[in-house]
Amino acid sequence: MTDVCIHAIGCANPPTRLSREQWIEMAVGIAPESVERATITRLAERSDIDGRWCASAPRAGESDFFQRDSAHHDDHDDHDHGPGTARRMQLWSSAARQMSLDACTQAIERAGIAPQQITHLITASCTGFEAPGLDAWIINNLALSPECRKTNVGFMGCHAAINALAIARDIVIANPSALAMVCCAEVSSAHLHYSDRVDQLIANTIFADGASAVVVGRADPKQTSIKPPRIAATHSIIMPASADAMSWTIGDHGFEMSLGARVPQIIQDQLGPWVRRSLAQHGMSIADVRGWAIYPGGPRVIEAVLDALALPRASADASRRILREFGNMSSATLLFIMQDLMKREAPRPWVGLAFGPGIAGEMVVVV
Repeated sequence: MTDVCIHAIGCANPPTRLSREQWIEMAVGIAPESVERATITRLAERSDIDGRWCASAPRAGESDFFQRDSAHHDDHDDHDHGPGTARRMQLWSSAARQMSLDACTQAIERAGIAPQQITHLITASCTGFEAPGLDAWIINNLALSPECRKTNVGFMGCHAAINALAIARDIVIANPSALAMVCCAEVSSAHLHYSDRVDQLIANTIFADGASAVVVGRADPKQTSIKPPRIAATHSIIMPASADAMSWTIGDHGFEMSLGARVPQIIQDQLGPWVRRSLAQHGMSIADVRGWAIYPGGPRVIEAVLDALALPRASADASRRILREFGNMSSATLLFIMQDLMKREAPRPWVGLAFGPGIAGEMVVVV
């Protein structure tokens, strides 16, 4: 196996944290009149999310980002769809920049390196775009070398952290002296919808805001006593007959999520054979894996993974902790879970699993 290591992870969120009760109040204010408060409360309770950080939440002294059109404020009618996509992108840009700066700074400091040592930067987001991009912002504001190589993983969805890790791993394999940094930044709350569609109400309920960064490079030969986690391999799959089960498109009033009720069942039916085949390529079985970073697309997705792989419920403890404390932060989430495993010194090997539109599955093996 190649000696490509995770040197450090950093995680960050916007300034405002909402309890479940505060989130319910915000969601009721956004929802059309036809959506009952009891429905929003029930979805919030079933989400298993106790709190989340939210860049679009109203703050003292600032205007409410999701304040309804005054012409339709009283009746919450269907003519009011919320801010346009351009304004939502402004929120994404502001929040993603600050969170990325915080997460990358943490990762660099924990890795014990200077910013100028980063040779490659891989950014990932599916909740916003701009050019010059987030990569240029990070390079300029963290004093990375202006010759740092840049790659952007755009609009891939919740599994993009693994796609970005795969790129970082390949870079370090090809360039042994390279030091790559991955940064995932998601402002999901920029795309909250004034909708009575059940799938969009669920998306509103589950998704939250966060950023995570990881420094990837060769192991330091001088540190013989410390064995950092190694990225042994990544694997990908597009699950057959699943393209219509989950989508993420750009609309006039933000990005629009379509979630089919079949998603957990598709994962449960198709995940097991793929994971077993992939692990077998490394002489491993499911029983050999000692730590799991399961992407918490929601409680039903976690349960579907556990059932598909016949895992004990405790295997998802780290994923449930992150979901409960932070919500689903799209691509940033998986690195939050891996940081949790690192902090708790969970025995390795680990397997990370994440899913996105397609339905695509991504897997990382860490030893």
